[in-house]
Amino acid sequence: MDSLKFIAPRSAGFVDWSEAYARVEAYFYALRIQNKLLLSQLVAGILQRTAEQLEQQPDASPVTLAVEEAAARVDGWFRDVLTAAGVEPTNVRQKGRLALFLADLPARWQNEFLSPGPWPEPFLEAMKATYLTTGPDFQMARMAPASIDLGIVSTMADETWRAIDRWPFFGTVLAWSLYLAAIGIVFYLLR
Repeated sequence: MDSLKFIAPRSAGFVDWSEAYARVEAYFYALRIQNKLLLSQLVAGILQRTAEQLEQQPDASPVTLAVEEAAARVDGWFRDVLTAAGVEPTNVRQKGRLALFLADLPARWQNEFLSPGPWPEPFLEAMKATYLTTGPDFQMARMAPASIDLGIVSTMADETWRAIDRWPFFGTVLAWSLYLAAIGIVFYLLR
């Protein structure tokens, strides 16, 4: 627990640190990191860095800083891995995560996650191949609007509204008649 030396367990903000731990752990679970030892080390490292940032920003929330630090660290790692694989990383947050799942990192190379380089060549090749195929192929499509038949009720309602638009006076009389009839029915039922 050396890495958590800046977090005082009896402090008033201990609940915030517990929430920060839970959020970062959930974030790594979402990335399918399930090795408990690796997960604990990664979360402890993120919380250590968060504690250092919190010294410079005492009014900030540990939860917010921890989640931002985790996202920044993962994005930075994706950039480093993809650069080492010879790919110009763009749109790292989305495409990197998709490449991570397509390369089956959680099952095959879980210990490489967030570790500094050098990385194994098969891992780099898998990340490169999956990163380059993460987007769909662009295809021109032509979509003509199709009419939608909503049935006779829709047709009757449309004709009624068109008639009301042609004769606004009768539309107003009809609206007031319906309104007064509704009030009369409510009055009759409540009397």
